[in-house]
Amino acid sequence: GKGPDRPINNENDRALMIAALDSVDRVMIFDQQTPCELIKQLRPEIYVKGGDYDMGTLEEARLVTSWGGIAKALPFLDGYSTTKIVSRIRTND
Repeated sequence: GKGPDRPINNENDRALMIAALDSVDRVMIFDQQTPCELIKQLRPEIYVKGGDYDMGTLEEARLVTSWGGIAKALPFLDGYSTTKIVSRIRTND
């Protein structure tokens, strides 16, 4: 885990922020270990994860590509991690 003070925003708040993006069609919160069952039902055209994932090892990425979809890991932008933001906030207290 990332520590007892994480996540900073609860899952509903995070879902609302993502859902507000014009490019996002749907946001789903799930409580299973992986989103595979949900992905099988929704059959998304595009599936995106953070850059710390190896898409070649994820079952959900294989599912999406099995019907011609795209599974992509987005690279991190230096200085924009939540860990770094929290650290900067704490050092300015």
